[in-house]
Amino acid sequence: IFCTLEQAVEEARAALELIGRAYADLGISAFRHRLSLPGEGGKYVADPELWRRATALLREVLDGSGIPYEAAEGEAAFYGPKIDVQITDPAGREATLSTVQIDFHQPERFDLHYIGADGAKHRPVMVHRSVIGSVERAVAHLIEAHGGAFPPWLSPVQLVVLPVGEEQAGSAHALADRARELGLRAEVAGPEQGTLAARIRAARLVPYQAVIGGREAEAGLVAPRLRDGRRPDALPAGELLRRIADRVSARGPGLWEPA
Repeated sequence: IFCTLEQAVEEARAALELIGRAYADLGISAFRHRLSLPGEGGKYVADPELWRRATALLREVLDGSGIPYEAAEGEAAFYGPKIDVQITDPAGREATLSTVQIDFHQPERFDLHYIGADGAKHRPVMVHRSVIGSVERAVAHLIEAHGGAFPPWLSPVQLVVLPVGEEQAGSAHALADRARELGLRAEVAGPEQGTLAARIRAARLVPYQAVIGGREAEAGLVAPRLRDGRRPDALPAGELLRRIADRVSARGPGLWEPA
């Protein structure tokens, strides 16, 4: 982000808030926030004043956000300090997933400028933001943190429809088709794939299961099963799909909202 000096703190704070919203949607917990500073012996840009100004602004961002943080020497980028959002995997290993940086050096290096309201040239400030870092690291962390049981909006399959017998196969496929029309990722696991209990176990990582037996098919209902073990009362098919679609569009890790 290119901005004026007066906008730098607010832009960096907005980037930090964006990271927080992304973590909430993905079900990721930040382990700690770190203000990464230069250390002895490292190769850093030799401009103490730029370092001082950037560090002061990042401290203002963190203090204004009310986020506890730790200062760590030797962790800065070569051109400036940064805010690192640290995560841990299930084995307790720590890594940096997200960063926010205020950079005075590169606008100088590339001789960037803009014309201000006073008609004069001014140097912009660069705010770097990496919301979820590298895709590979983020996906690897999500797989480990969730054990494959992703938040509903992120799950590769969001709904599995389970007809009890062959007689309910038509109703099951019709429900899956309606789900796909709503943009949901739905599959049918029929009796040819095993007993109902076996199919339920096979779909244990899917957020939502919809069981259709003879009674449900006759009444136009489905019996929902949630990944966390809850089994709400049978619902009309349209109501179930609406609830699932609402949770998916809301993002976040929650599976079900009361009626």
